[in-house]
Amino acid sequence: MKKHVLISLIVGVAFLAGHVGAKEISLDAGETYRQGNLTVTCGQPLTDDIALALNDCQYWDNFNKKCLFEMTTYTYKNLECVEECQYWEKFNNTCYYQTKCSFHQTQKSFVRTTCDKFDDFKNTCVKTSDIKIGP
Repeated sequence: MKKHVLISLIVGVAFLAGHVGAKEISLDAGETYRQGNLTVTCGQPLTDDIALALNDCQYWDNFNKKCLFEMTTYTYKNLECVEECQYWEKFNNTCYYQTKCSFHQTQKSFVRTTCDKFDDFKNTCVKTSDIKIGP
C-alpha cells in the first residue's frame, strides 16, 4: 500500500512541476525585460563574420593545480587557427615563442605566424613565417 501512495505522490508532484507556467519571451537586440528583481537584456546578434575564440590549457602544473600556459583556438566556419606555445622551456615553465593568429574578415581567412628559426641560446625567434589558412 505504501508503494502506491509513494508512486501517486511522485506522479502528482511531477505533474504539478510540469505545469508551473514557463514563459517564453522574444527580445530584439538592446531590448530589456524586467520581472521582479530579474533583468534580462538582449545583447548584440551574432554575425557570420566573427571568429570564435576558445581557450584551453596547453601546459598544466599538476602539483599547484593551475594552468601555466593557455592556448587559444580560433574557429570560423570550417577554418581553425591555434595560438599556442611553440617553444616551451620546462625547467622555468616559460613560453619563449607563441604562435599568432590574425583573422581577415574581407578574405574570410586566418594568417598564422610561426617561428621557423629559434635561437636556443638567446631564447628568441630569429625568423618567422606566415601561413594562410582559408580560401
